[in-house]
Amino acid sequence: YDLLGDIDALEPDPATIQKAFKHPRLKPFWKHEVNEEVGGLMDKGGLKVRYMKDLTADERTRVFGSRFHCKIKRHTSGPKRGKVKRCKVRLIVQGNKMEKGDAFFDSFSSTPRATAMRCIVSTAAAEDMHLHTVDFEQAFIQGDWSALPEGAPTCFIRPPSGWEGAAALGPDAVLE
Repeated sequence: YDLLGDIDALEPDPATIQKAFKHPRLKPFWKHEVNEEVGGLMDKGGLKVRYMKDLTADERTRVFGSRFHCKIKRHTSGPKRGKVKRCKVRLIVQGNKMEKGDAFFDSFSSTPRATAMRCIVSTAAAEDMHLHTVDFEQAFIQGDWSALPEGAPTCFIRPPSGWEGAAALGPDAVLE
């Protein structure tokens, strides 16, 4: 039995994780995805637990908020087209809270731009090539960290609301 297949095809993406948890049928899927996201980042060494009391005064200025971004993924073709495939959660840093200065300019994202995708598709079409897709989970933490500028400051985030593991860490915890 497909538990997600009979969810309304027009179900909107929840604006917050709290709204996602209010959906009675999707709540278990959202909770699972939250734990997978944070657990995966911690298991791969992308996040480490630190405590505010152990941070220097300078490091405390680089503690930002975090939250989850929720997206309902749907099948794009075949008989299940439009049906819910999975609930996807991504941990994001609230960069809008950064102030101009070091941390502001040392923010990086490994997300390719739309122009790069258009270039790839055009080249494939011109050369009569076939395209295949690949999805890397948490690809940005598997990147080449040596590309960061030398001496780039470390940023920290407060554990996101909606993650059950945050309570076990205590109110003083931050993630590096």
